[in-house]
Amino acid sequence: MRDAPPATLAAADRALQAVAEQILADADTVAARIADMLLRDIPEVNVDPLSAEETRRSARATLVTLLSGWRRGAPLQQLAPPPELLFQVGLMARDGIPLGPLLRICHLSHGEFADEWDARLAAAGLSPEVLAVAMRRGHQLTFAWFDGLTERLTEAYEAELERVARTPERVRREAVEAALSGKTVDLDALSRTAGYEFRRRHIGLVLWQGAPVSDGVPAVTDPQPAFAGLARAVADALVAAPPLVVSAASGVAWGWIAVREAPSADALRDAIEAARPGGVSVAYGDPAPGLPGFRATHDDALAASRVAMLQPGAAAGAVVGFDAVELTALVAGDLVRARRFVLRQLGALAAEDEETARLRTTLRVFLEEHANRTATAKRLGVHPNTVTNRAQACEALIGRPMRVRPVELQVALALREQLGEQVA
Repeated sequence: MRDAPPATLAAADRALQAVAEQILADADTVAARIADMLLRDIPEVNVDPLSAEETRRSARATLVTLLSGWRRGAPLQQLAPPPELLFQVGLMARDGIPLGPLLRICHLSHGEFADEWDARLAAAGLSPEVLAVAMRRGHQLTFAWFDGLTERLTEAYEAELERVARTPERVRREAVEAALSGKTVDLDALSRTAGYEFRRRHIGLVLWQGAPVSDGVPAVTDPQPAFAGLARAVADALVAAPPLVVSAASGVAWGWIAVREAPSADALRDAIEAARPGGVSVAYGDPAPGLPGFRATHDDALAASRVAMLQPGAAAGAVVGFDAVELTALVAGDLVRARRFVLRQLGALAAEDEETARLRTTLRVFLEEHANRTATAKRLGVHPNTVTNRAQACEALIGRPMRVRPVELQVALALREQLGEQVA
């Protein structure tokens, strides 16, 4: 490359600059592609409902750091990793994920980024000489950056691993892992270790928060103290012992509240609503007893959180109980099939407009009231004749009488209501 004519070197540098500008402009798309690859190929990355968002955030910050540093002429080997990436590395250390997956993340991300860089250079219409020089120069730059990045991330991982070796957080995490493992454990010893009563009834919580944005870039914050405070406030409202809360990712926590008697559904939801700070979302499972209940209510809360994450506005704050979305949770594991099912059952009644939404609500209540138009009218606050007219309009839109496959119709209405445009 040193033997290349000055004009060729200058043209290659201009091409690299143009590609850097393109990738910066498309940082969200490129980061999403890298994150999807990591979530697919490295199971340790995909641990909770916000894994995809968190991984995209780190990938985007890494891209911006690299390309911005190169554009201003900074020594790439000396560029510090972005705080979003360091935060995620610290979580991997605290969660006991070994160093191997972290190194694979670096290598796979480098390969994906290099492929993106080469593809954009190849599409730039450069002469073969300029293209060859630009590709070699680009590879040198990215190798220098990722070599330094791997070294710094390894240092950060090992430092965090040493720091949390036997912290209270790590002890709680190990207790949770033992309780969820399905293996036989000494409940009394486990309760003493975790400071939590495993013999009582349990209410599982999943708490998460969308990333606040600063100057167009997701900001790094630590919502874990807010999650712990929320769980304590709910436990106090239910006259329960201190809860057990562990971080599952930077923006996610798992929690359990041990109660002597299961609260009513309304009391539980009211306690969560009263304790929830703005922007924090909560999914919770049904109360269940003993160690099997500890696992079951956690599974319920996870399932409810997955449904909630599919709903519009979930990142802005939501409270979702498993009892309200159990049917949807059973069906929504395959969104492609769920969408086909909804469209097959509802037809034009699945449309996204205010009038059609009102017709769906009327039909849902009408079916719940066993086609009693008077009871439906009372619940909706309309005249019985209005119910009749809307029911007829619904049948016209779905293309069949509602008495044909009413169970499927009710399931489709529930999915359309809870998953919104995801299945429309």
